[in-house]
Amino acid sequence: MGKINSRAKGAAGEREFCKELAEHLGDALVEPLKRNLEQTRNGGHDILGLDGWALEIKRYKRIKEGDLVEFWNQAVVQAARVKARPVLAYREDFRSWRVRIAMAELTGIWHAESLSLDWTIEVGLEAFAYIVREQHNATQLHESETPITLALHIVTGK
Repeated sequence: MGKINSRAKGAAGEREFCKELAEHLGDALVEPLKRNLEQTRNGGHDILGLDGWALEIKRYKRIKEGDLVEFWNQAVVQAARVKARPVLAYREDFRSWRVRIAMAELTGIWHAESLSLDWTIEVGLEAFAYIVREQHNATQLHESETPITLALHIVTGK
């Protein structure tokens, strides 16, 4: 088998990620997810259609810790350009998608180091879709709703 073109592999990975994330998001997805075809020319993030999030997608045979630092830094820079929250999604050959986001997305506590790799969490694709759905639902709640009442809604269904 010949060497795979890295650009083609990246594009295929982006399409694969969009398809799988859209399946997990279901009705919560307002716009269709699509590749950002202007990303190379304009230096933008990889995926469009998930408002408030700047997704950087990586598809490699093997990913080392140093690669993660480089990829996360790239995601942070791309997100800053569009004033969005950084997301790094990556998949190694024969493995499932992994998604890194700032830990502050879950805690709500932001500080100077919040966007360094040490302050990220890694989840699977389904868990990331859950986070996106819940944050979307939380913004749809009436302004008088608090995180405590949101938690009660989730736990009790009332």
